[in-house]
Amino acid sequence: MSLTIGLVGVGPWGKHVLRDLRALGATVHAVARSAESIARAKDGGAASIVETPELLPRCDGYVIANQTTSHLDAIDVLLPRGTPIFCEKPISSDVERVKRLPREAHDLIFIMHKWRYHPAIIELARIARSEEYGPVKGLRTYRVGWGNPHPDTNSLWILAPHEMSIALTILGELPALVSATPDPTDADGGGVAYMRTSGGVNFTTEFSSGHPLALRRVVLCCRDATCQLDQSDYGLIIVHRPNEKTPQHIRVSDDMPLLAELRAFVEHVRGGPPPMSSLSDEIEIIKTLAQIEALILRQ
Repeated sequence: MSLTIGLVGVGPWGKHVLRDLRALGATVHAVARSAESIARAKDGGAASIVETPELLPRCDGYVIANQTTSHLDAIDVLLPRGTPIFCEKPISSDVERVKRLPREAHDLIFIMHKWRYHPAIIELARIARSEEYGPVKGLRTYRVGWGNPHPDTNSLWILAPHEMSIALTILGELPALVSATPDPTDADGGGVAYMRTSGGVNFTTEFSSGHPLALRRVVLCCRDATCQLDQSDYGLIIVHRPNEKTPQHIRVSDDMPLLAELRAFVEHVRGGPPPMSSLSDEIEIIKTLAQIEALILRQ
């Protein structure tokens, strides 16, 4: 069945969205304004290119991948069309405006949290649920690097949504905020947040754009072993057991999570189940992010 998707935004990330939508067999109509974005849309095989969401043709679904501060403007235009919308994370840093979205938005809007589709994160979630290494004792994540390429928002709103979605996937719930402190190397919203699940499992996450050496790492601590994933090899989980010199290696698929989440959306548009992250999930995430930001800015 032929499928048409409207894509809002063909920036450095949006060009990958366009590529994968085309690979999934969709005809893509793009919104692109700058000369660079128009060139990306042409090179990526967009069927048409317009300047604003209002000018997009009627499509079977829409993907929003422009700047964070412009997501809701595009949603306001496209939501009345009554077709599914897949919006890049975070949907907005304006929590109150998101909460004012009409009821039908909860049936039509889904959020692009790609780490929920990452094979290694899915495997860590399975390990946590199965308790094959004993009950989960805690979760620790790191997402630090150098510079924030997004001029419209700060480090917290770009980096921390990933960590919230990882915690939600592995722990089965979004932990409640306990406290947060700013990162002294990043005055642009970096920090460390301390959270806890309803069952008492601690989650600590560090996010910053002020570290010259990048580190992306997820550490799941269970009673009998600690499982680690980091950017050196996203297809490998290393399991360390107490008193064992040689760690266990769990090899997982290296399939790209962006393609996986877009496939889930395309299948939903064709009548399949919805993607993982609902608008309700996202509201809880951005409410938590706003609380973290308030604590960081207060110190």
